[in-house]
Amino acid sequence: MRNIKYAFHVLLSLTLGAGLSIASAVLAKDSTAKDETAMPAIQSGNLYLSSIDPVADLAAKLESARQSHKRLLVVMGGNWCHDSRALASRLFSEPLSATINQHYEILFVDVGYLEKGRDVITSLGIPVYYATPTLLIVDPVSGLVVNAQDRHQWAEAASISMEDSLAYFRQYQDAGQTAIEDNSDAQLQELLAEIDAFEATQAERLYQAYAVLGPMLKAYKEGDKEAFSEDLWDEVREYRYKVPGDLGVLRAEARERVAAGDTGIRLDYPVYPAFSWEKK
Repeated sequence: MRNIKYAFHVLLSLTLGAGLSIASAVLAKDSTAKDETAMPAIQSGNLYLSSIDPVADLAAKLESARQSHKRLLVVMGGNWCHDSRALASRLFSEPLSATINQHYEILFVDVGYLEKGRDVITSLGIPVYYATPTLLIVDPVSGLVVNAQDRHQWAEAASISMEDSLAYFRQYQDAGQTAIEDNSDAQLQELLAEIDAFEATQAERLYQAYAVLGPMLKAYKEGDKEAFSEDLWDEVREYRYKVPGDLGVLRAEARERVAAGDTGIRLDYPVYPAFSWEKK
């Protein structure tokens, strides 16, 4: 399940206090439960607040998690997104909150109207967020994203049960206990690099799609109902939900065929249709 090949590229030497987001301050340890002004935001899940320097926030939170021997949850989403809010509020709901408080620190990253967040996710070795929310579990000792393979499942966070949420976070809770996958086989390395390159191409295409959808979404949320096109939204939604699954299949096939002793492996890559605006 855990493909944790991604390297950590954030410098922990960044000033720990610089650029901490308002959300981080609101959620600081020992103050959350006592601060009555924070409760409405926690209950509603409106915790994705803009930051001057989210990469510095990430570095500071990673260092804090390392010092406290916890793992870091990097939760990327937007307050406009129902599933983003659902995940944010659930992290502070019992019985899940007990597991979160004991084993994790949290950083909420605002993706804005899909125009933000790239610097944070790429600094963790992941090319793109396919959904809001996207949840990354980072081991601060190794600097690795330990849930890289199944981070996409939180796209439908509102429909995930509390029982399943508990099971998910408990399986990843132990900091410093990351098993390193053996990708030393030369053919496997080549195939995984090939798949990474394919994903990078899809990531660039998705960022271009976000540039089309973002202004439309912003205008809609600000009251211009005519600005929104469900057809365009659904086009991109289908694409961004399909790509992660296809990548998982490709990586699993590469590992299985190499383990079986196959040589000269050629993978069959999917071809995705052009978006409607690309056809014009």
